[in-house]
Parts: sequence; C-alpha cells; structure tokens
Amino acid sequence: MLQETKQRLDKARLMQVARKANIVFLSTKQKLFLNSKARRKTLLAGRAFGKTYIMLICIGYIAKLLQRARFFFAGRTFKLVLDVVMNDSADAWAALGWYEYHEKVNPYGNYVLFKEPPANWPRAYKSPKTFDRCISFDSGFCLQLLSFEKPDSNRGHNFDGGFIDESATFKSEWVSKILMATLYRANTWRFKDSHLHNSFYDFTSNPWTQAGRWIFGTEDLMKQDPDKYLFMEGTAHDNPTLHPDYIKNMQDTTEPLVFRIEVLNERLGSLPNCYYPQFDDEKHCTSNTFDYDQNADGIWIPTFSDYDPNKPLEVSMDFNNYICSSIVCQEVPNKLKVINTIYVKQPRDNKTLAETLAIALDEAYPDQVKKEMIVYGDASAGSKSAGSKTTFFAQVVAELRSRGWKVTLRVLKTNPEHRDRFALIDQILAESTTNLPRLRINRNTCKALIISMQNSPMIGDMKKDKASEGTSLPQEFATHLSDCLDYILYYKYSSTIRKPKSSGTKMRWLGG
Repeated sequence: MLQETKQRLDKARLMQVARKANIVFLSTKQKLFLNSKARRKTLLAGRAFGKTYIMLICIGYIAKLLQRARFFFAGRTFKLVLDVVMNDSADAWAALGWYEYHEKVNPYGNYVLFKEPPANWPRAYKSPKTFDRCISFDSGFCLQLLSFEKPDSNRGHNFDGGFIDESATFKSEWVSKILMATLYRANTWRFKDSHLHNSFYDFTSNPWTQAGRWIFGTEDLMKQDPDKYLFMEGTAHDNPTLHPDYIKNMQDTTEPLVFRIEVLNERLGSLPNCYYPQFDDEKHCTSNTFDYDQNADGIWIPTFSDYDPNKPLEVSMDFNNYICSSIVCQEVPNKLKVINTIYVKQPRDNKTLAETLAIALDEAYPDQVKKEMIVYGDASAGSKSAGSKTTFFAQVVAELRSRGWKVTLRVLKTNPEHRDRFALIDQILAESTTNLPRLRINRNTCKALIISMQNSPMIGDMKKDKASEGTSLPQEFATHLSDCLDYILYYKYSSTIRKPKSSGTKMRWLGG
C-alpha cells in the first residue's frame, strides 16, 4: 500500500515537472489571433500556417479560463472532427500541460474523450445528457463535437461559444440559423466580464466553391467594428518553424492553381457564364454520407452510408492521354447518387492509363459483394489510345474482368447535339419535374467533380468550353469529370423526356 502511494506521488511530481517544461510556441499572427479580444474571429490561412494548432490552443486556453463552460466544435462531418481530435489534439494540449486521463495509465490526466468524466470532476453548467461525442476537462469545461451530416440534429442546444473547422465547406444557413442560435442563451450572468464567453471562431482555407464565400462576411464586419470582429489571413510564410525549403518544395510538387489557392491563400474568382447555371452545391451536394459506430475502446469508426456493396456500380469514364477520369454512381428510387470520383494521371508499371484507371476502381471497392459494373462514356472512347492496339473501353473491360468484375458497356456510338445535352442536364438540376431523378453528389469524396462543374464555362450554342483541358490547371479540376457526369445523365435519362427523331444524329448502344 505504501509502495503504491509512493509510486502515485512520484508520478504526480513527474507530471508537474513536465507541465512546467511545456512551452507554447506561437507565430506572431497566431499570437495576435489568440490575444485579440474580438468575440467573432475568422482565420483564413493556407497550408502550413498552423490553423489546426492555433485552433486547438484556443480551445485549451478557453478550457482553462472559462471553467464549467460548454462550447461546440463543429465540422462538416464527424469524421473530419475526429481526425483533428485523434491526430492533433494531444500534442497541442500537452503544450499547455494537459494530458488525456486514463484511470489506470494516467489518473492525473486533465481531459477524457467520448465518455463520462470522473465523478469528482466539476461539470459544465449546461452539461450534456450523454458524453459519447464530448471532450470533458477537469476544469469543468465541455467541448461537444458537432457534425452536419444531419444539420437539424444540432438545433436546440445551449452553448457558451464555439469553433468551426474548415468553415468554407459549411453552408451559410448552418451558421446563421443553427449555430448562432445556440449562443447568447445561457450563463451570460456567470461570464459577463469575459470576452471569451459567446465567442465564435472559424478556421478555414480559401473556398473552392461559391457557397463557401460567406466566410468573407467577417472581413466586412471587421471594417465596421474592429473591436468585436477579427478577420485574419495567413500563409506558410507566417510560420517561422517551417523548413526554409518548404514553400519552394510545395511549389515544385504542387499544381499551380492548388499552390496559389491552398498554399499562397489566393482567392478563386467566380465564373460568370457557367455551363451548369442550375447547379447549386448546397442543394445538389450532401455531407450526410457516413455512419458511425464505437468500438470496444470507445473509438468512433466511420463507414460510408451512401454506398451499397450489394448493388452494381455505375461508372462513367472520360479518357485522355494525360488523365483518365471516372465518377462512381448508384441509383435508388428517384435519385442518382454520385458516391465517388476516381482519376489517374500516371500509368502503373507496364499498364496503360486506361488500365490503371480500371485497377484504381477495383482497389477502391475491395468489399463489393455484387461485382458488377455498368460503364458509361462518350463515343470518342471507342478509339484506340496512343501506344495500344485496343480501344480505351476494351482495355478497361479486359482489366476489370480479369479481376472478377462483370462489366456491361453503355456507350453511345455518336454523341448527342450540344443543345440536347445541355437542355436535359439543366432540367435535371432544376428539379422541376417528377419524371427525372434528383442528383445528389457526395461532398466528401467528390470535391474535384464539384470544382469541375463550377469551373466549366459555356460558349455559343449551349456548348461547353473545353479550353481548360491540357493546360496547367490541375486536370481533375478541368472539364473531364463534369463530362463524365454529362455522359451518364444523358445516356440514362434522355429517353425520359424526348422521343427519338426520325432523322438527325443516330444513337446506338455499344454492348459488352
């Protein structure tokens, strides 16, 4: 008994020494962000600025100072929030002298993940009923993890403040109608002298889509009231701890547009004449694509909920010598779900680029039960690729069949008129008729498709401008993936709204 007590005392002394040794190093801009007394803050920064680190330091700082407060930590999906918590939080909070509590391994810890805290710890004034999505600190501070796969499930809470990670991926209405409504409702009299109470911080890189541009609202508000609002921008240049060659290496290895937006933090302009005028990524895209289960250790395990391994995969493909692209779909009643985008830019070993795409598709679905694939594409894919005596589709089919897939081709012999294709797709996206499906795109796996659609211009006679193909633009953001969508929508649904013409372009299905 005495020996056990001595061991505990020794461990406590070691923990105290370790806490005193911890030093939080922040860059100049990170310090300015942390020390600002603005209640509403937005940090817009590129890769390697340290957005996640300063966000976690802010959480730890507030957890120390606002004892028994309850804040939210919101992400587009629970998986994204879990990635931050599981991968980055321990190091950041250790810098503040806080460590994870384990009853046997570390009974002197300061926070617990996803379970009820020890009985002798204080609780938040507005303590949650369950703790399976909470991080509880020994100060009584509670951080509740929110995700927006099902936005309405986040209504009705009472929080003392909150954080959003990658806020440019959020819909503006999630913030204005749901999250903001949870603040200013509780404990104002308890924390009336603290600028941290009812504080609301969001952290993000520049938005790739128009829906994310709401984040610039903080910038406008700061011009009106700089004491209440802070909008800060930053790049890797602001991080003095980076290796001197980091930015040059990123420039050498990252495609120019990605480098400019995600590293240099440049803003992407809007496209004035888009080929998809009815496309609304808030309506046609969904983040609600995960199911979650906790394992025996209490760790959350995400799985895709919009993918059914017992149904065939419908795959639409586009082939070029520098990129081979595909989108993966599954149809349910009244809805076509785009569940994935897969593309390849470099061939494997002695394989062609088309064969490499087939391999990538096979490897992406190792648990597929019904190994059937229906393949769509345009007429040009019936030609032969450079360096091969067989067509693109023949290469894909042969490779997939060698891996155990049953493959059916649904490819038109000739392509439709531009006006016909545009009219059908526009009508599908408008959702103005019940005889056409609702299109729903997985926002978590199809970022490149969404960007491709929003950056596809239109030229005369309802024709898509393909000028981005083969340029320095990252080719997954060019028009290839949007073409894949066009192919499957037209081939599956054109007969729904128009009868075959007695003359004109003749359509014939290729089978295989």
